[in-house]
Amino acid sequence: MALQEGDIIHSRYELLRLIGTGTSGAVWAARNKLIDRDVALKIMEPEVMSDKVLLRRFFNEAKAIGRVNHPSIVGIFDLGQAEDGSPFLVLEMLDGEPLNTRIQREGAIEPETLLDVCAGVAKALDLAHKQGIVHRDLKPANIYLHRTSTGGLIGKILDFGISKVVSSGTHNFSLTKTGTVVGSPAYMSPEQAAGRDDIDGRADVWSLGVVLYEALTGQLPHEAPNYNALMVRILTQDAPSIAQRMPELNPKVVDIVDTCLSRDREQRVFAGQLSAMLEAATRELRAARFRRSGGRRRDDTALLDDEGGGYRTLKLVLAAVGTFVVGSLAGILAGYYLFGGG
Repeated sequence: MALQEGDIIHSRYELLRLIGTGTSGAVWAARNKLIDRDVALKIMEPEVMSDKVLLRRFFNEAKAIGRVNHPSIVGIFDLGQAEDGSPFLVLEMLDGEPLNTRIQREGAIEPETLLDVCAGVAKALDLAHKQGIVHRDLKPANIYLHRTSTGGLIGKILDFGISKVVSSGTHNFSLTKTGTVVGSPAYMSPEQAAGRDDIDGRADVWSLGVVLYEALTGQLPHEAPNYNALMVRILTQDAPSIAQRMPELNPKVVDIVDTCLSRDREQRVFAGQLSAMLEAATRELRAARFRRSGGRRRDDTALLDDEGGGYRTLKLVLAAVGTFVVGSLAGILAGYYLFGGG
């Protein structure tokens, strides 16, 4: 029986609206009626439960997200089984849109905004890599631009379904054998394209470099007419420097993207180093913006909106302080002249 709005899952989760569907199931906005909390339910379709790979990827995602707790990774609250036997994940409810939707709508993202978001994503990847987890499918569709309750913008990494644990522990979430190519072709690192079995966190750094390149320019660094040609290109040709497409781009940003897209992974940085580089570049871009235009940027509108309560309140406070200061100075000057001060 198809799910529909109003259905109750696991005696507590009320389905509110369908968010999206995929090959293995659907994602619903839902509410935990016991504690009155909005969540997202990722529910596997019963008919695909016989697919062992899809089923394992489903549980793989739960384990991977559960092991890595970071603000830039979508939170997981529970794993359960619906009344018809379908497994489901209870995830953090997000407010915003995937990065690929923003790119499709706007063509390119403002550098300061993008670097700020990706710095958090890189920090989250660093934490995952330190726990031996490589995402292996990082792309704009798997980075969600979430607007927090305070109006800030943060990137949230989604879908750890094909992630791989590379540490020598008892957990092994890998779904592939040596020589198997996994991931989204345009975002694959050369080592992924080659089907190597020694993938490490620098594969995700490459993918984040592709994300940066695409989001800044509206174009992918490597393009080809078919899958095989794309794999050959990634393996044998260097990506054109982003400076060729954006000559005006800050040199630090150019260096970051070009470093991420080094075909020799020994020339790439690790995710922790990348986050520090992104933060430094963001500070430089922010300082330049303040010098140039007084601090406003397009993505500040949630916090600095003439129609919004936050900015209006800020203006009123500043106006009141200004009036007080001016009034105080006027009083001092009047006393000075009336009573012969000085």
